[in-house]
Formats: sequence, structure tokens, C-alpha cells
Amino acid sequence: MHIANIMFSAIAGGIEQAFVDYCEALHIRGHRVTAITHPKAAINPQLKALGIEPISLHNIGEWDIFAMRKLRRILHKLAPDVAVTHTHRSFALTRRANNGICPLVGITHNYHERAKRMLTADAVFTTTHDLIRFMMENGVAEDHIFHIPNMVRCHALPSRGPRHEPLVIGAMGRFVKKKGFEVFIDALALLRQRGYMFKAILGGTGAEEKHLKHHAHKSGMDEVLSFPGWIEDKKTFYSSLDIFCLPSLHEPFGIVLLEAFVYGTPVVATNSEGPRDIITPNFDALIVPMGNATELAAAIAKLLDNPQLAADLAANAFAKAKMNYSMESVAAQIEKALQTVVERWKK
Repeated sequence: MHIANIMFSAIAGGIEQAFVDYCEALHIRGHRVTAITHPKAAINPQLKALGIEPISLHNIGEWDIFAMRKLRRILHKLAPDVAVTHTHRSFALTRRANNGICPLVGITHNYHERAKRMLTADAVFTTTHDLIRFMMENGVAEDHIFHIPNMVRCHALPSRGPRHEPLVIGAMGRFVKKKGFEVFIDALALLRQRGYMFKAILGGTGAEEKHLKHHAHKSGMDEVLSFPGWIEDKKTFYSSLDIFCLPSLHEPFGIVLLEAFVYGTPVVATNSEGPRDIITPNFDALIVPMGNATELAAAIAKLLDNPQLAADLAANAFAKAKMNYSMESVAAQIEKALQTVVERWKK
């Protein structure tokens, strides 16, 4: 198949990584993939490293009529078998440009007030079962919805060696309120008050960066918590941790969770939407209520105090990631779903 994979986000984040993963996964399966992106997209260098030269399309929003006309010309020239879109803006713009050229798939990576526009998609891919429920509540027919989780590259379970001295606790993501990093800092402060000695790393950037650094300072975390910025080298980051925390107040999926799994890093996460879909509590990770620093601190302390439990959770998590979320496994699911969509559309 020839797949047009479309997204117009310029930032770096989980959805953007999922877009790159789709390109790589479909390419591995032997399909022709054309990526259509924003000219300033942070992921463009990653695509080029995969041997995929993206087609750039500048636009100022979903109602940009000039971008829509240009995209229509691009799709006419490409004549793809299917167009796959990854954000609501890219779906809306492609829907207007497509005009019956090929079937249109909208990937729902999160909960959005404009979900009803997906009623016009030929198919909707959701990353979790809870998003299936959400899309059905917004009127999308069940037989138009495919559960396609995000994916991660899996190799052999890394040999981690002895734990660090002092132990290292980490978290990572965009610095926005829904990621719960203020709660993470509060949990670290509680652990220090209880006499635990550790170092902590909070990787990422975003609108809340100044606030989070100020909150860390007020909480007495200056000597404990470092802010290294956006993490490019994931292997080094996860290998430097003894415990990874996902403290989100709202997390539609959580690719960082899968990354921690494949690097053998024990995980404590909140029971936000994505993690509760992925995690089997007390088997492959510990899970705590959202927004509760006391519970988060208690779960971290449990892993600090019990290295065997931490190792068992990490081993089970790696096995789950390899079986259910590896690029090879998910690529086959994507291929099968797209073939179904194309065959339906042709009929």
C-alpha cells in the first residue's frame, strides 16, 4: 500500500513520536509511506534519518483554504491508497482536501471536544479501550473503530547491574499541568522528610518550566532534583534511573510508560486513562490515585525499600511490552486495519 501519513504539529511530544513510529512501522512492513508535515516540525530530522523525506505544507490552521488547496493537489498527485491523520487539525484539513481521493483514517490520541468530527472518517484508530468508549459516546460506529495502541522498539531486556548510590528517581514529559509534575515534586519532598536519600531527574520542557523550578526550590529540592531539559537520548535517561514515575493527572496513553518498560526501569504511575489500560497493578508496575502526593511517595518508597519487587515488576513489564506493544506487533495490527479500511472503501 501507499500510505499518506499526515500531521502538522511543530512541537515534540508523544503524538509526534507516534507519528514517526507509524512511518517506521509501515516502512518495515514494506509499504510506501509519504509523510506530510509542517516545515518546522521537530520530527522532520527523525523522518529523514529513516530515509523518509517529508513533504512540507505550511498552514495557519484547519481553515487555511490555501493550505487545503495545496494539500488537495498533493493528494491528487500522490494518489495514496489511504490517508492517515494524527491530530484534529490535520484530520480537518485533510478531510476538506481529500474530496474522495482515498479513504481517510483519523487517529484519536486523546480526548477532544471536537471528537464528533470523526463521524466523517472512514475509520478511527484509538490507542486505548477507554478511547473506544469515548468515541462511541460521540457517535462513531463500533465497526469503524480499531484499537491500535502506540508502539515501542523492543530488543533484549537490558542488563541494569546494581542500583545507583544514591538511588535515582525520574520523570519526563512536556511541562504542562496535566502531567502532574508538581505532585511528583511534592512526593519527593515527602520522601526527603521521611529520611530517604536519593537523587531525582525531571526531564522535559514546556510552559510550566519556570513554575516547576520555583516549586522545587520552595520544596527544598534544589540539591536533589535536576532539570536536564528535553531528553533526546532515551536509553541513557532510563538507564540512569532506578525508578520511573508517571504522575499524570490526565494521560490518554503514555509512550514514556512503554519506554520505561523496555529499558527495564521499574514504574510507579497514576491511574490515569492510559496507564490503567496498560498496567496490571502490582504485576508490572505500581499504580496510585491521581493527584495524591502521599500515595505516590508511599509507592516510590515501597520500591526503594524492596529491590526484588522492583526487579520483578520491571521483568514482567518488559515481557508485556515485547508481546503487546513492540513495533513489529503493532505494525501488523496497523497493516491489517488499513487493509480492511481500503477494501471497505473500494466496495
